[in-house]
Amino acid sequence: MKICAIISEYNPFHAGHLLQIQKIRKKMPDCLIVSIMSGNYVQRGEPALWDKYFRAACAVRAGGPDLVLELPLTAALSSAEGFAQGGVQLVASIGCVTHLSFGCETGTEENLLTLASLLESDAFAGLLRQRLANGISYAQAAEQAVSTLHPDLAPLLRSPNDMLAVQYCRALQKNCPRIQPIAVRRIGAAHDGTPVGDIPSASYIRSLFHDNRNEEAFALLPKQYRKSCYTARRHSWSNLEAAVLPYLRRISPAYIASLPNVSEGLENRFHTACQNAGNLSELWENARSRRHPLSRIRRLTLCAYLGITQELASLPPSYATVLAMDTEGQKILKEMKKTCTLPVIIKPAQARSLTGNAEKLWKLTLSADDQYYFPLSAGYSWKCTPFRCEI
Repeated sequence: MKICAIISEYNPFHAGHLLQIQKIRKKMPDCLIVSIMSGNYVQRGEPALWDKYFRAACAVRAGGPDLVLELPLTAALSSAEGFAQGGVQLVASIGCVTHLSFGCETGTEENLLTLASLLESDAFAGLLRQRLANGISYAQAAEQAVSTLHPDLAPLLRSPNDMLAVQYCRALQKNCPRIQPIAVRRIGAAHDGTPVGDIPSASYIRSLFHDNRNEEAFALLPKQYRKSCYTARRHSWSNLEAAVLPYLRRISPAYIASLPNVSEGLENRFHTACQNAGNLSELWENARSRRHPLSRIRRLTLCAYLGITQELASLPPSYATVLAMDTEGQKILKEMKKTCTLPVIIKPAQARSLTGNAEKLWKLTLSADDQYYFPLSAGYSWKCTPFRCEI
């Protein structure tokens, strides 16, 4: 059985995502597809547009993946490297996945794997440290270092999707080299771009909703789940802002220093911004810098508010939560019973038996979900069950 994994956000699922899946199925007609999807918070450092069970159900109903599992919260709110690492570690733990597919602008599997190996070299590490000492961002420093060692590959670090594709290949080489990468060239809207033809970007769809241009946004969604979105509750930073900023004013630089990816005095800069800002936009503007881009500061904001310390962020995936499936997805679950090295949580009640690190990560996610679902009663996640599509 061939099983291809996709690490995703589906925020929301749209025509570009469906095109990737169609290309995989054209290449491997007998392949089943499992998506490892971010939960209620996403990598750019914000609440997801819709909750994780609804987004997973939309993806399956639109002809997308056969099975959707949740990407651990700590990986979802990490850098590109941490996002890829957490996703690939979960893919490896499933045990029966044979391929990993990802979108990219310019890369091929061969070039991406070559660059991934280069990023592990001592020569790259030395050049990276030199560039970072100049106060530029990691992405800029990495591109400059690669330009010195292998100029032909440096363009692969200029777009977010190519950068993420390289990190997927890097994580595959570390954790499960037996899994074959499948690079799918992106067609249509660029990352954060306006629609090209019939393919929008997810960020453009979200921007329409945030600007109350709802009918335009609905028109860009797959028809299979469009109608259900009219009544689905939408989320954004505005749902959390009134609670987040007062909380951040109470935290100390020492606590901030315990959070993921905080170094070189960022804890002091962020603490000062928390004390002086009148809203989150002002906080982010005051805390960001050439070295610390907006997405990193917004992730830091969520990590601080949700209690995601570096200690917790360093833990590997400890269980797999099922969010949605179709009949083919149930076949993957059946195979996982024989191969998966982690507990598989289908009904939330099964999580009551988790212990150790798995219990810590479950409680962290449960608490974060309580903030997301507010003003619903705490513990709402215990009532959620996976969507099953029987068609």
